[in-house]
Amino acid sequence: MSNDNSEAKKDMEVPFPTEAELLAAGYAPILSDEDLLARGFVPIDFKNMPAVENMTTELGHPFPQHHEIIKAGYIPISRRERRIQSRPRVGQMYWVDFPHDAYVPEFVNEHPGIVIRAANSLHDTCIILPVTSAQQKAGTHFHQLSKNPNPKGHAEGRTAYVVCDHLYTVHVNRLRAVLSLKGFPVFPKVEPHDMVAIFGIVEKVLALASASSHTAAIAAAAAATAAPTTPAKPLGPNTLTLKKK
Repeated sequence: MSNDNSEAKKDMEVPFPTEAELLAAGYAPILSDEDLLARGFVPIDFKNMPAVENMTTELGHPFPQHHEIIKAGYIPISRRERRIQSRPRVGQMYWVDFPHDAYVPEFVNEHPGIVIRAANSLHDTCIILPVTSAQQKAGTHFHQLSKNPNPKGHAEGRTAYVVCDHLYTVHVNRLRAVLSLKGFPVFPKVEPHDMVAIFGIVEKVLALASASSHTAAIAAAAAATAAPTTPAKPLGPNTLTLKKK
């Protein structure tokens, strides 16, 4: 009889969604430690996390342990420790840790980036442009570098494109050094003539955005001026009006 009950219970269990269904619903799989290390992430440092063993919920229940929370599908908020010892300078390439829940066409996860505004200190932000090896569409705002600053990418013959209409302000902690072919941190710089071309495209992008905003503002002002001053509907009997003296 017990076997029959267990079989009936098994038949009544709701099947778990497929990975495609979970992705469509906005869920992402938790990567293994090996995958995270391979992508350049550092292990989570629980020294900087709240002492959950001393915490209770609003209902007075003790907090579960870290591994229990992770098993339930929650991961600690990611905060990187600073991994560079000198402030980023204009023209240097770094790996950039973009937000992991970004929306398309925003950049997500790790991508190389070129610094176009230096950080004033190791606790400051800098402005970067992302770099990708993906072929860019003609007519979009990008610049193909004459030489890939990433030693590994250059050795593999990968073309590097700077996406000039994606300006990101990022904290220095989001940056990590590019590695040489022997695995040592290096800080390669973009060729000067490439930087001149990049700044020219950025100025063009910002000018286009400014002109578009200016045109929209003029159109809105003109529409407001041309709008009728009389109400769209006749005034009702209880409407308060002010008579001219």
